[in-house]
Amino acid sequence: MTRRASLAGLAALAVGPAMARKKAPPPAPSSAPLDAIAAAILEAMPETATYNGTAGSLDGGPLSQRLDDYSPAGEAASRAAFQSGRDDLARMRIKGGTVLATHLATISAVLDNGTRSAGIPYGRINPLTLSGHVPYLVNPVSGPHIDSLSILMERQSLSTTRAIDAWLTKLDSFPGGFANVVEKIRADRGLGCVPPRILIERTLPVLDAVLAGPADRQPLAVSLALRMAEAGLSRRTRQVALRRAVGIIQKRVRPAILALRQEMAAMLPVGRSEAGVWAQPMGADLYAANVTALGDAALGPDEIHRIGLDEVTRIAADMNRLLADQGLTQGPIGDRMAALARDPANQFADSDAGREALLAYVRERVAGAEASYADWLPADLVPHQPLTVRRIPVETQTSAAGGVYDGPSLDGTRPGVYWINLRDMASVPKFRLPTLSHHEGVPGHHTQSAIALARGEAPLLVRIAAFNAYQEGWALYAEGLMAERGAYADDPLGNLGRLQDELFRAIRLVIDTGLHHKRWTREQAIRTMRDMTGITEIRASAEVERYMAWPGQALGYKLGQMRLLAMRKAWLARKGRDLKGFHAAVLRQGAMPLNVLQAMLET
Repeated sequence: MTRRASLAGLAALAVGPAMARKKAPPPAPSSAPLDAIAAAILEAMPETATYNGTAGSLDGGPLSQRLDDYSPAGEAASRAAFQSGRDDLARMRIKGGTVLATHLATISAVLDNGTRSAGIPYGRINPLTLSGHVPYLVNPVSGPHIDSLSILMERQSLSTTRAIDAWLTKLDSFPGGFANVVEKIRADRGLGCVPPRILIERTLPVLDAVLAGPADRQPLAVSLALRMAEAGLSRRTRQVALRRAVGIIQKRVRPAILALRQEMAAMLPVGRSEAGVWAQPMGADLYAANVTALGDAALGPDEIHRIGLDEVTRIAADMNRLLADQGLTQGPIGDRMAALARDPANQFADSDAGREALLAYVRERVAGAEASYADWLPADLVPHQPLTVRRIPVETQTSAAGGVYDGPSLDGTRPGVYWINLRDMASVPKFRLPTLSHHEGVPGHHTQSAIALARGEAPLLVRIAAFNAYQEGWALYAEGLMAERGAYADDPLGNLGRLQDELFRAIRLVIDTGLHHKRWTREQAIRTMRDMTGITEIRASAEVERYMAWPGQALGYKLGQMRLLAMRKAWLARKGRDLKGFHAAVLRQGAMPLNVLQAMLET
């Protein structure tokens, strides 16, 4: 099935039954109003269009030639597009069945998430990502200095000369594009929003990596050369394009990044000491909006904090039993897990060969999980999109998460990619890798994303919707599903790694609310995470700084998993319902708010 989606001609929003013998079915409702909402949003956010491979961004289309406008005016325009779409949707009266009702509820939730915190002028709102309202446009884990480059390196098409011209046009626009970024940083600072000093410090090395080394070895140039060769373009075409790119990188890109670095460095003396968003103007309001959008829960921070503590206690009891089986009975769980991680038998070598061995092991685990699809998923939903396992680039690995997933493109030409962070080999002991691979790959993010994107008849906003609690909740649910299916029957250390991962997600409820609501310090959060999980100081620091940069995002994992488990229990209690049917019902319509999913399951 083709995965190409077109804004100019989305498939019908409702599909009627087969033609009756005497009477043709009524015409399907027009998709034009929903097409117009999607088109206006993606016009204001062309990089989101390019990331997803939507029409207008393919083969050098106009959306692929532009960076987002990150200026205050550009941010206002994107917010206005979501508000206009929300207003337009409220005026629509479209008749249809259950599937259409689900689609409309999903689109409505996307638009609500794009407007809920619009009264807070600083930061960046993009409800088509899993990070919600990010208070600091430039930070160690996201922003144009990371995301725009990543789209160019990994996501944007380079299969034709027209696509290459668009790629180079976008690259050439960096001076103006990043001048807009600087303008936005200054405007936000004028509004009183200044990032924590540690986030500014952590951002500088990311920018330095773009500035380092000869221009022809810069990752943008390396990626361009590699991907043009993979596309089979002529040697002459590749040489000309690469020569142009190297010149643009040296004369246009690097000066633009240097100007941004200077702006960030100039903020260091005034960087905040407080870690949480509570210290920013209207910070409590921003956090509340993100709890709703990203945690998808009608719960207050204090209640979420308590849920996290209760889950930590439950999971720790299970881990204590398994650790005792390994003869490890003394000391905190974190210390015992750290001792297991340090055991040479559980480590890959800190070398190029060791990293390649780790990647080979991960690919083997992914293949094994793919072979289990028939046990828990109907045959018609088994994904056919390939999954590629790659190392997170060295240039961005310092503050990146342990694992990251990028879904396949809508047109089916780009595979899903499971990125694994190999900056610190001590942080990725062998027993942690199976559950990480189930979360990011199969049956987690890749399975869910590939099934969702295969639904070519759904409205575009449904197909590219991002709902953090649904998506991260499913991925955490998938980790437990593999345990239920016997993946750790002969691997007690792997099961400990799974429980450590679940403990890690429970502690996120404690730490995220601790930082942004209870006013914890960064050091308190790092110490709590390290002591309770046994992860290394490097990884604990990177994780806590990610939560500082993305308030509320860490809540979706455990809250989403717990909601899904409750829905499954209710589903299986009904006569004639089985596990395959539950998974089909959850996955078939793509990402959606959990309340919408629950209502759908109850029909």
